[in-house]
Amino acid sequence: MHISNGFDNNLFRWMFDGLKSNNAKWNVIKMSLYPSSTNWSTLDAQCLSNMKNMIARYKKPVMICKVGMSRTDSIACKSFLDDIISKTKSVANGNGLGVFYREPESYNNWQTYSLGAFDNNGKPTVALDAFKN
Repeated sequence: MHISNGFDNNLFRWMFDGLKSNNAKWNVIKMSLYPSSTNWSTLDAQCLSNMKNMIARYKKPVMICKVGMSRTDSIACKSFLDDIISKTKSVANGNGLGVFYREPESYNNWQTYSLGAFDNNGKPTVALDAFKN
């Protein structure tokens, strides 16, 4: 089950409490996160808190299944990715399953999507180095 705004615990509790009360079944709680270069640190901290709460509340692992940041902020994006990957790995008992970048190969404002991690020449930016570890 995937919901946007992985930092928004109220949204996640509303959705998953509703699903649970209607006897829905799910295996993984998936989150997306699209911060800016100015708010990524705050949103990452809120996302980690939300991950921990979701695991404690529903006894299901979490995955950050869609992330992205403006390709023009590749250094900030790398810092964001390093941090959210580390936070996801820190979740107890292996319940942080991983982080996936949505459309990293998009560049040059491909179909109006500007949150890729490739430069205007179609080459990967430093942002993707976060996935080398």
